[in-house]
Amino acid sequence: MPSYKLTYFNVKGRAEPTRYMFALAGVDYEDERIGGDAWKALKATLPLGQMPLLYVDGKVFPQSNAIHRYVASELGFYGDTALERLEVDVIMETGLELSPKVAGIFAESDDAKKAELKKQLKEEHIPKTLEKLEKLLKENNGGKGWFVRDKITLADIGVFNMFFDFLPVVLGEQIDLSKFAGVKGVIDRLAAEPKIKNYIDTRPKTTM
Repeated sequence: MPSYKLTYFNVKGRAEPTRYMFALAGVDYEDERIGGDAWKALKATLPLGQMPLLYVDGKVFPQSNAIHRYVASELGFYGDTALERLEVDVIMETGLELSPKVAGIFAESDDAKKAELKKQLKEEHIPKTLEKLEKLLKENNGGKGWFVRDKITLADIGVFNMFFDFLPVVLGEQIDLSKFAGVKGVIDRLAAEPKIKNYIDTRPKTTM
């Protein structure tokens, strides 16, 4: 197996799905977390000037979603067929529809407008996306298992990261999943997976 190093800021953010997959697979890797002057020096050497970065046997690759899919493919979290990989991507892209809404919140400097955007995210955009995900989940085993077939894939990990880690930070509160039993089940089961639970319990404590 190749040697892996994942480089990112000391936050969950765009690197966390890959960290979850390494944890689930029991794969050793270097979890490099940098900031400040170290990031400034590294940034100047990078073609795209951005993180996260995945080093595979010393060769560096940027772009978080490309990294997620590569690691998922290598570690068995990206489906067994081209059709299953398509299903995984459909779930991932559906969740990522929220990204522009979140970006708008971070970009807004006016407190009142930012509060209104958060309200819209909470009351309109998140429920709409959860409805879509719930519908997609029910297409697989009536929504009683994972998103794609009968095992954990990047689809489950991506949804988990979005609603367990990321959006609660954006809104400052936990996401209400009471009306979305299927998605809640996926998140609860993944949180209870021993390797995921151990990773969450031992990962660096960060605000994001």
